[in-house]
Amino acid sequence: MAADIEDLKSLVLCKVQEGENLLQQVQCHFASVEGSKKLERRIRSEIKFLQKLLEAKMEVKKEHMLSSNLGSLAAVVSILHESESPAAIFKPFSLKNGSINRIEVDVVSKGGAVWHKAIARKAEALEDISKGRTSCGQKSVVDQATAYIECARLHPHLFNPPKVAFHFFNSISSSIAVKLRKRGVEVEGDVRAIAENSFSESDTSSSCDSDDDDSEDYEGEDENYDGMVDSLHSTPENIRQNDKLFLDITCMVAYVSSMTNGGANYIFPRAIYNQQAEWERSSPAKPKLDALFGDKQLVTCREAIVDFQTLVERMGGTGEKQRTRELIARLDIVEDSPCGRVSQLQLTSNVKTRSRLIFCTADKLGIVVVTANTGFVRSAASQGVEIAHYVHEPRVLTEQQEPFSIPLKPLDIAPNMYTRTVPSLNLETCAIFRSVNMARMG
Repeated sequence: MAADIEDLKSLVLCKVQEGENLLQQVQCHFASVEGSKKLERRIRSEIKFLQKLLEAKMEVKKEHMLSSNLGSLAAVVSILHESESPAAIFKPFSLKNGSINRIEVDVVSKGGAVWHKAIARKAEALEDISKGRTSCGQKSVVDQATAYIECARLHPHLFNPPKVAFHFFNSISSSIAVKLRKRGVEVEGDVRAIAENSFSESDTSSSCDSDDDDSEDYEGEDENYDGMVDSLHSTPENIRQNDKLFLDITCMVAYVSSMTNGGANYIFPRAIYNQQAEWERSSPAKPKLDALFGDKQLVTCREAIVDFQTLVERMGGTGEKQRTRELIARLDIVEDSPCGRVSQLQLTSNVKTRSRLIFCTADKLGIVVVTANTGFVRSAASQGVEIAHYVHEPRVLTEQQEPFSIPLKPLDIAPNMYTRTVPSLNLETCAIFRSVNMARMG
C-alpha cells in the first residue's frame, strides 16, 4: 500500500514536470498567438493543483490524478505544433440557438479557416457517453460536433464556414468516427473497433473535453480579446484566391494621398500627420496596396464613394483630386446593401451608421474589405461578427498642408530614405512654423 502511494506521488511529480515543460513550449513557440496567456494560466492552475497534492498532509489518490486537466492541455499544445499558422487558442464563438450559448475552440489555424478540438478521453469513455451510460448528463462528442458545425456556419472565414477537426489522443471508435465524418467533421487520431459490451469504469481525460464554458474554474479568465482582429485578419495569400476587393473610404484616401505618392518628406504642423509620414517613410503604403490590387476587380459602394469624393473635394489638393478621378475610373460602384448580419451590429463609438452600411454592403456581396478602420472591425468582432478584411496603415490627405510644412533636407533622411525618425514637434519647431507662415503672408 505504501509503495502504491509512493508510486502515485512519483507520478504527480512527473505530471508537474510535464506541466512545466508545456508552459515552456507555449512561452517559447506560441507567445504571439492570441489566447496564449489563457493557455499559460490554465497550465499553471493544473501545476498548482498538483503541487498542493504533494504539499498537503494527505495521501495521493488515483482520483486526484484523474481530475487533472493536464492531459487535455497537452493535447492542445500538440495541436499547436502540428497545425498550420495557429491564430488563436481557446477562442470563444457565440452560438445563439440550442442549449449552449457559445463554444470555445481549442485552436484556430490558417488565419481562421480551421477550428481544432482536442479530445483526450479514452475511446471506451466516449462510447459510453454517446450511449448515455454515464451518471451525469455529459454531451456526446457527436452532439459537440453538431454544435461546432452550426457555430462554424454562423462565423464564416472569408465567407466560408471554417473546417472543423476533432483530434482524438486516446483513439476513437469506428462507429463514432463515421457519425462525425457524416456531419462534416475531420477525424484525427487512431480509429478502432470497440466491443459492444465494453464499459469504461474510469476515464483518464478531463473536463476540458467538454464544450461547456468552464472559464470560471480558472483564475483571471476574463481575458480581453483586443488583439483578436489583428491575428485573424486576411493576409495577401488568402486574398489572392479572390478576384474582387472592396475598398472603404480609409483605403481610397490612403491610395490617393499626397503622402503615399511621394509627399512624405515633410515636417507637418500636426502631430498625427508627422506620425503617419514617419510610418510612410519606414513602410510605404501604396506599393503594398498596388501589389494587393493586382488585376483584381476593385469594388466600392455608393455611400463610400460619395463621402470619399466630398472629403477629397473639401480637403484634397490638385494632385489628390486628379488621383481620385483616376481611381474612381477603376472602381465598380455598387448600390448600398443595408441588410445582413453586419446591419444587426449595435451602434457604438467605433460602429457608426455610415461605416456599418459600407461594411454591410461588402459582407453581403462576400468581398474582402481593404481598410484601416480597425476600430470597426474590432467592435464587430466583440459583438460576434467577424469581418473578412485586410488591414493597411492609415494615411490622411496632406497636399493642402505641404505649403505650411517644412521639407526635409536630403541630409535629414537616411541613405535608404525610410529609416530616419523625424523628431517630434517642440517649441523651437513651432516658432519656425510661425516665422515661415508670417513670411509667406508678408
